Amino acid sequence: MLVRILTSLVLLAVVVVVWMFLDTLLLNVVIWLLCALALIEIFKATGLIAWRGLTALAMAQALVIPFMRTQFVGDFALPALFLIALGYFALLVKNFGSMKLAECSGAFLFGTLIPLFFSSAIYIRDLHGAQLGAFYLLIALGAAWLSDTCAYFVGTFFGKHKLAPKVSPKKTIEGTVGGLVLSTGILFLLGLLYQNLVGARVNFAMLALISPVLSMMGMLGDLSASAIKREYGVKDFGHIMPGHGGVLDRFDSVLFTLPAVYLAALHLELITLL
Repeated sequence: MLVRILTSLVLLAVVVVVWMFLDTLLLNVVIWLLCALALIEIFKATGLIAWRGLTALAMAQALVIPFMRTQFVGDFALPALFLIALGYFALLVKNFGSMKLAECSGAFLFGTLIPLFFSSAIYIRDLHGAQLGAFYLLIALGAAWLSDTCAYFVGTFFGKHKLAPKVSPKKTIEGTVGGLVLSTGILFLLGLLYQNLVGARVNFAMLALISPVLSMMGMLGDLSASAIKREYGVKDFGHIMPGHGGVLDRFDSVLFTLPAVYLAALHLELITLL
């Protein structure tokens, strides 16, 4: 438990530093690192790491996607992604008979979705700027991590009915409901705090509407990662974060809340400056 707490504090410190320099390329670099580590983890778990060509193409996607809106990469991003996509088909043709379509398509899927979902954090920042973007990112991270933590404690003391026993035997319906309710309440408090510190107006009615949805998205991300681990017989995706596992073990729920918050930021006004 002590190791887990210490790792959480280090992770929190990294988040704070990125927050302080949110309007710089530091966010892009951090997202790229997370993408690269996450892809290595899932390629190892699924055995795709054995195909060096597929791994290299996925890593190339992880390098392009977080920077595709930047000044120097933007003009070359789409041609680069097109060439990468052609590379997958070229490998499939070259290794026909030994490489399965499921392996090639799985590598392309992971190489696309993981960087794209993580990069939603960058797109949120670019959409609303650092000051307002920070609030949307706070909601994305909070909905994912708070609902998971609250669901764990509620489920430990009150859980009786299993939510998805074949995928995650410890998760309960009672814990899920408790996680939704408590995380929504805490997000309200964070909204009040942010509103007073920044001098902004939070749309609490809209926050109440989307918070439970975001929490459910985060839980779906967690269960999806658990399903992959169970299918391939791995306990954790990695060990880079002592007490937490790998990047995917810690950010599986965030991968689902970030794109959801980006969509909300496109169409809903959760916060405005005074």
